[in-house]
Amino acid sequence: MPSICDFKVPNGKLLRLAVEFQGDTVRELKITGDFFLHPETGIELLEKAAKGKKLNELESAFENTLKKNKLLPLGFDAASLAQAIKMAKGAP
Repeated sequence: MPSICDFKVPNGKLLRLAVEFQGDTVRELKITGDFFLHPETGIELLEKAAKGKKLNELESAFENTLKKNKLLPLGFDAASLAQAIKMAKGAP
């Protein structure tokens, strides 16, 4: 059963996440919300980048995916996405 988290990025957009965890590791991630990502197909790349990652590995995994694939996020960044997942887990 996924954990659902709505996270309003400060001075940004809403991220809505459905996350399945195994301990502190992300098993599955679904990202929706009112943000923009160019190109839109990058959402799947970010979801895939989180799979198998521990909470403390997420931000760098997202940063690497954004850079490697030349993705342009509007209304969120790698740090806010990682923070939202930590909130879904109940971590500070």
